[in-house]
This record gives sequence, C-alpha cells and structure tokens, in this order.
Amino acid sequence: MPFSAARVRYTLVAGSAAVVMGAAFMVAGLAQGSTESPAPTSVDAPLAAAASPGGAGEAEPTPSPSRSPSAKAKKPAPASPSSSRKKKSTTRAQATSGTVVEQVLAHINEARVAEGRRALILDTKLSKAAALHNRVMIGGCGLSHQCSGESGLGDRFSAQGVKWSSAGENIGYGSSGGSDAAMVKAANGLTDAMLAEVPPDDGHRKNLLNSSFKRIGLSVVRDGKGVTWMTQDFVG
Repeated sequence: MPFSAARVRYTLVAGSAAVVMGAAFMVAGLAQGSTESPAPTSVDAPLAAAASPGGAGEAEPTPSPSRSPSAKAKKPAPASPSSSRKKKSTTRAQATSGTVVEQVLAHINEARVAEGRRALILDTKLSKAAALHNRVMIGGCGLSHQCSGESGLGDRFSAQGVKWSSAGENIGYGSSGGSDAAMVKAANGLTDAMLAEVPPDDGHRKNLLNSSFKRIGLSVVRDGKGVTWMTQDFVG
C-alpha cells in the first residue's frame, strides 16, 4: 500500500457478547501521505463488536501526569553493551515520547470539549495495547485493525488488563520529520482529517467524539522510513 494513498477505517465495540455488523468489530484507520489532511479515498464497512470477556465495569483510569510520559517511557534507552549471554526475546511496545502523547491528547480533548464532550483520560494499559498494535503494523502488516496472527480489538485490550464495556480504535500514518514537533504535527493532522469527516463516512469522527468513551490509549511512533504511525484506542 503506497504511503501516498489516503484510507479510512473505524472500529467500535459494545455489549456483552460478540455482535457482528459486517465483521467482528467496528474498526477505523486513516492513512495520509503527508502531515496535511487529505480527504480519505476509501472506507471499510463498519464492524461492531462486543463486551469485555472479563465482564463489564471500568478499571480505575490512570490519568496522564502533567509533563510526564503516561503509557510510554520517553524514548527507548540505548541498549547496554552486549554480553556473551543472549537474552530471551520479548514482545515490547515501542515507546512514545511523553511530550508527543500529551500534545496529541490535548488536541483530541480540545475537539471533544468544543463539541460538549468530556475530556478523555489517558490509560497506560490501553496505551500499551495501542503501542503493541503500532509495532505489528510497522513490522510489515501495514494499516489494519487486525493483522495476521493478532487477536481482535477487545481481546487485545483485555490482554493488557483493560476492562471495558464499549471500545473503538482509529489508526493512521503520515510522513513526518523526526522531531517531537514534527510527529505531533503529523498525528494532529491525522486527527483533524478524522474530525473533518461527514456522514455517512464519519466513523473516525464518531470514535473521537463518542460520549460513552471515557479513556484513551495512544501510540505515536515514527518508523525507519520517516513515517509516523498513530493508534488511538478508546474504551467506555
């Protein structure tokens, strides 16, 4: 999939048993070839999903401390000098600068408040789920809500200890420079394109402004090709 293409998808989850509208979850993602906000050119069929296998009821949200990383550490620490002993490989979420997350979250919440919605609280567990999904997409899957061998949306959240009764996801990518400011510009450009959607192709906008969503997980990561990937995960 060329990076110049603009694509849209969106996901929504609710209820207590898997409810299907076209597939398993209502999933949304957006890709754009620059930090500008091009109009999306295609939309997947909306999918609906279900309630937390572990039962409804929200986990106590983890607010993002001001001026500090929430779901992610600042930038990955440099690797320590190699030793003769090989370490076991583990699945790690790629880190997002706390400054980037704070600014992207502030941009989303500004839009919500302007529409009479409550601000979302950043959840560290949900942000880890978002980061792991970003990692899989960057690793070769491309823009998708469920990559090969990956669990569905609700299962991914539950695996990180997130309790939810409704859930959604927006994904996207855009070219950017390597500075935090450039990554924020790319991520906010994607968010603005989502907010500019109009019915009936407004799944991303609905996720961003959904009044039932209380918490958000965010991951914004720039890959080795200069492309910034963003995953926004929502739960109520």
